[in-house]
Amino acid sequence: MDQVSTLERVFSYKAKANNEILAAMRQFDDASPAKEIAVRVLSHTYAVDRIFAANLRGAEHGYSSPNPSQAPSLEELSEAIKKSDQWYIDYVSRLDEAQLAERIDFTFTDGLPGRMSREEMLMHVTIHGAGHWGQIGLIMMENSITPPGDGFTSYLHKAEASTRRRPDASSDTVESHPDQNGLNMARLAKQEPTETAAQEGKAMPRLDELTESFRAAVGADSGLGKTLKFDLKGQGFIYIDGASVTNEDTPADLTLTLTINDLKAMSQGKLAPMTAMMSGRLKLSDMGVAANLQGKMQALFSQMQEVSPSISAA
Repeated sequence: MDQVSTLERVFSYKAKANNEILAAMRQFDDASPAKEIAVRVLSHTYAVDRIFAANLRGAEHGYSSPNPSQAPSLEELSEAIKKSDQWYIDYVSRLDEAQLAERIDFTFTDGLPGRMSREEMLMHVTIHGAGHWGQIGLIMMENSITPPGDGFTSYLHKAEASTRRRPDASSDTVESHPDQNGLNMARLAKQEPTETAAQEGKAMPRLDELTESFRAAVGADSGLGKTLKFDLKGQGFIYIDGASVTNEDTPADLTLTLTINDLKAMSQGKLAPMTAMMSGRLKLSDMGVAANLQGKMQALFSQMQEVSPSISAA
């Protein structure tokens, strides 16, 4: 059937793209924090793949979070992803239309109930992975590594040249079609630190103002489930524990070290945490905890913009 055939093509492309990005990741300096970040991002996509592989079969997956606390080695991750990708290729090749349409009940890792068709789960796995390839590509560009081309159109015309109006083309001669979003990412990777640096010429935000902004955003509960501390490099501290926001220098589950200007820029959405990390402007005490709190911290920053517009606009 055409529908299943398309899924087979999509997952074959996914396997090829993963192989290429894993190969490119070997160019990272082993001592660079960028390598660990890239490995953790791809490890997250692998965890989601395995979670939904279990959901598709109505089985237990054993993951309490889609962000494993321990990062695997690049070699371990490469082998695991290769096996997982082959599992998906084999799995979709056996599905018929009725099985694709069947809705399956499952539970998300945060405990919430879910219900999706097999086709919806498979689409989520592919879209989710592709989004994170873009993140890794940005990390590569910020470390002078050229990301591999990851266009589905190019893959189809290379893998099936004779049926794609390319009867005389070989895999080496079919041209690549750069993705415009990828070009925009490269531009933003170069510009964002400059735009944020321009903010540093303005008046420095006051610690008490930022602290009050955090208090307003936290309200009755931060929702983090962990203690969080911002070490502002000699300009003070902001410590968050549940509903409590203080300026204490207390040990926390996660400490983010950055300037008060960069914290303000992050809370406004003007400085991406990934860019801050790659440029050395943000340091994290625990990458695993940070990965698990990423969405919750972003929600907290969004809430700051809603409840304290004067701080955000200053």
